[in-house]
Amino acid sequence: MPTSDETDTAGDDLDLTTRLRRRVLPTVHRIKEPFGGFAQCTQHPAEYVGTVHRELREFHSELEAMEFDPEPVASLKVHEDGHFSAGSWVRRNSPLAKWQLHVTLFREQRHEIEVFAHREYSWLRHPYKHYTGEGWDTTGGVERMRSLLSDHGVTFVVD
Repeated sequence: MPTSDETDTAGDDLDLTTRLRRRVLPTVHRIKEPFGGFAQCTQHPAEYVGTVHRELREFHSELEAMEFDPEPVASLKVHEDGHFSAGSWVRRNSPLAKWQLHVTLFREQRHEIEVFAHREYSWLRHPYKHYTGEGWDTTGGVERMRSLLSDHGVTFVVD
């Protein structure tokens, strides 16, 4: 299956960090995988929050209004159909918060973004727990993100 920028019909509006992650992390993953590590993984369908009908840059502004920050350190997520994520965002109560809400975006079309989320230990405070997935909370992450979208007037559809 294709997993490159070329599969993205509107890759020209991806931020530099996302473009770099798409180029570098697959190679890092191939190096780490034989040793039990990873830098790339398949996005789990249970983390699906909903589909937002917005352009990517417009939705970035809405995420910032919800106090999310771009997350360059996250592993590269691959959609079950093979295309790479269009961004990774995180929301923490403070830089040293114990937990974070991690959101991954996949652009399906120019005006259609699938949003996925989970709650996890923050890699800044608990790097090992974060990396091993200890405390991973899919249900809580999806519920919290749906609540944030609704609270901020961002309409989404659950397909």
